[in-house]
Amino acid sequence: MWRWDQGHLKYFQFDAIRQIASFVQNYDFRTADRPLLLAETGLDFAAPATHSPWRNYSRTLKLCLLVSENHGQAIPTPVAQILSTDGAVTCDEYFHFLASSFTSPSPAFRGWNNQEVFRYPLLFSLKYLLAKTAINAGSMATLDEILGAYQISGFTGDEGDEEFISLMGRTAEFEAASHGSDSPLRRQSCESLWVLAQISYLYIKSGLIFVSLEKEDAREIFQELAPILGPHDQDPNNEIRRISDLFRDGSTSISFEYPHTIVDDLTQSGFTEGGKIKKTHTIIERNAGLRQHYFNEHPTAVCDVCSVNTALSYPWAERILDLHHLLPLSSGTRVENDGTSFSDLRPVCPSCHRAIHRFYDKWLTGKSLKDFRNATEAFSVYTNMKSEFRGFIYA
Repeated sequence: MWRWDQGHLKYFQFDAIRQIASFVQNYDFRTADRPLLLAETGLDFAAPATHSPWRNYSRTLKLCLLVSENHGQAIPTPVAQILSTDGAVTCDEYFHFLASSFTSPSPAFRGWNNQEVFRYPLLFSLKYLLAKTAINAGSMATLDEILGAYQISGFTGDEGDEEFISLMGRTAEFEAASHGSDSPLRRQSCESLWVLAQISYLYIKSGLIFVSLEKEDAREIFQELAPILGPHDQDPNNEIRRISDLFRDGSTSISFEYPHTIVDDLTQSGFTEGGKIKKTHTIIERNAGLRQHYFNEHPTAVCDVCSVNTALSYPWAERILDLHHLLPLSSGTRVENDGTSFSDLRPVCPSCHRAIHRFYDKWLTGKSLKDFRNATEAFSVYTNMKSEFRGFIYA
């Protein structure tokens, strides 16, 4: 098991991380008060009245690689600078980097010792899921299976495909080991996996993580994943800075095209041009597992924009609907305590879906933006689009 800053899940949402990243560019988080934070980020940073936001959330910011400390100040990292730049990085780029760089022990916690034997638990978890998918051993795993496999194997996360394949078929053994582990540490580890599940091809519900990738894409991503190794700095804040410096412009050596999974061209989604944040948005909306579970819980056939009942219009089909993701284009789906949230998804017919993306193109171009600045803005633009829809006009 490994340590995590449990109980702060909403601050680990990608759109929230972007808001905090923008804040720390302009203000010292160590001295910031709650009214200022709420006004600038829309996040309340709730805590006992006797505790400052820094006291309660410094670990969160450090785990996210947003700040390091220097002479009593919270100094923004290069990661924060990149995340606060319009359209510079996607949730997939960020969370894959976080998985490759997060170590146990972590410099975000007290007691840092750079001479420890370092393991990469988030990287291990991601590679375990990808390995299962790549060899058709199942496209899902329970959280306890992953935690137990990490505990029993002793893997660091840098092992290759043969080593990970050797772990397959031991689900019951791994789950039993996790159930018998220390409960606080187990809960912290589980919450870190909820955070990781914001990656566009993942989906989490009821203690299960699902992978929506074809085995070829899972295999390719597995082969490209690697830990960010040392030498580790003896000062924990310097270590955070060292890791953050490696993020550069947000680009990685990993291809996030998923060519075997996403078979349609980006332009078929309605966007008039490409770009990595629009590709990420499209991948999320085509996440097969997410779509299946959404309609299992919300078995509607009605488009949220035009109100057409597609089951009645096309009686030979159960529904003809896509899922539209309301958050900023670069964001993954939100993850809450019970798993992936459906609150930011809307069922829309294919025609309306393409029209939404055309509306987004026009709006963003008019504002000289590549992405929405926050979730509130994204919701507002979607609402405006619906208000401008004139209904079906026949020739």
